[in-house]
Amino acid sequence: MNRLVRPLVAGAAVVAVASGGWLAYDSLRPGETHSVHSSYAFDVKDETKVAGFADYVVVATVDRVVEVQERDGRPYTVFDVTVDKSLKGEPVKTLRVVQLGGTLGKDTWRVEGEPLLRPGTTYVLAAKTEQGRETHQLVGGADFPVVDRAAARAGGSGPVAEWQDSVARQRWPEELPKNS
Repeated sequence: MNRLVRPLVAGAAVVAVASGGWLAYDSLRPGETHSVHSSYAFDVKDETKVAGFADYVVVATVDRVVEVQERDGRPYTVFDVTVDKSLKGEPVKTLRVVQLGGTLGKDTWRVEGEPLLRPGTTYVLAAKTEQGRETHQLVGGADFPVVDRAAARAGGSGPVAEWQDSVARQRWPEELPKNS
């Protein structure tokens, strides 16, 4: 019996030392920033197509980061937003929106050209409802302009007027099947 115990104890000691070494390395290493590359099924710079695809187009202020979730090996940041004005979709007071990118542990992932939303900032946002979740995915690649909240409420915001026009002229992206 002693012949079996010694190798097991030695093996357990090696695993413990190796694990401790990895944990020490991981706690000392600096965080890294990774670029996430995205491709889109339609021209997301065409706001009439974005408006046609989205379930919601809203003027909203980001309240807070709720969490960062890992989905298929990628981080997604979840935000709570207060809706100041609905341009498309059911009128709502709040939405929970999800954006590709974020920080998990020490590492940060960013989609090139698409900065993460910032709490306290008001934007025009276009989002698609995520089936089976209580969240709405931002339409990636679309331009989400920062707007002056007071001007938007007073109806004097250029970006809001542009998006209102895009919603009025919205069209389904012909690159996608109608049931997307």
